[in-house]
Amino acid sequence: MARYDDKPVPRGTSRRWEVILADDERARASQRLRALDVRAQHRTLRQLSEDDLARIPLLPEGDRLGRYQAYIDLHDPARADFIAEGSEVVKPGQRMVAKADVDREVWDRLVEASHEVVGWRRRRSA
Repeated sequence: MARYDDKPVPRGTSRRWEVILADDERARASQRLRALDVRAQHRTLRQLSEDDLARIPLLPEGDRLGRYQAYIDLHDPARADFIAEGSEVVKPGQRMVAKADVDREVWDRLVEASHEVVGWRRRRSA
């Protein structure tokens, strides 16, 4: 018996292909890298706990950054908390973190760790 994807595509509208695409997207999301997976490659991540790193998902290669959204480029700690223009795409091997995917406390620790790596002063609390 032929598999579903070996059968010819029927004429007219068919929602069968949408089901397959949705399954592929779920599979890619479950395989998404976390900061914990690349901890040894980035000085910024060495200052965070394993619990924090497990809660930081990295953007997959080829994803387009959202316009006016905040991101951190782990390869360039000086770009911590930059705002995307919307035309940028995550390049192969590039490690990006979206502010929208991370808790506020973890994001603040990540930005502070990036600033410490670069040598910028800490913000004084009022």
